[in-house]
Parts: sequence; structure tokens; C-alpha cells
Amino acid sequence: MGDEPKRRLRRGAIARATSAQLEDLGVDPTEHALAATALRLAAEVDSATDPKAAATAARELRQAMAVVVAAAPPKERGDKVDQLAERRRDRLSAAARKGGAG
Repeated sequence: MGDEPKRRLRRGAIARATSAQLEDLGVDPTEHALAATALRLAAEVDSATDPKAAATAARELRQAMAVVVAAAPPKERGDKVDQLAERRRDRLSAAARKGGAG
């Protein structure tokens, strides 16, 4: 029963992508249990040798990340329209400074 050697989990592409997504969301896995679970599931997907085990872990990872994403704090960066409007304001204020200096 307890004689089975511990399996070592790999941190491959799935684990790295999950970690990057959590970082981008601003979610710390040491403070969010489901985020920590997502990292473990990602390592399970990366380490799976059985396709069924990989599919099961991937499905659970998808569900865990959906909850983490929904619970993540909103980002303060604007969308493309906000970025374009900011660049336009910058361009207009630079043109006004040029015109006012002469």
C-alpha cells in the first residue's frame, strides 16, 4: 500500500502557461486555494502518461481556472478604444505645446 514510489510531477508547458495566467490575473496561489489547485492540476496534465488521466486533469484545470478568472480582481488597464483615445490626447497636447511655443 505505502510501498509505491512517489511520482514526480513535471512543470511543463501547461504549468508554465497556468502560472503566467495566474500572474497576469494578479492571483497569488499561496493565498488562493483554487489557484494552487490549478497549478497542481497543470503539473498533473504535464506529467500524465495515460490519455484518460490527462483529459481528466485538463477538464478539472479548465473548471478551476474558470472560477479563478471569474473571482480575479478587475484589471485597471483599458481596452483598445481607451488606448487609442489616450494616444490621441497625447498627440493633440504635444501639437498644442508646439503651437503655443512659437
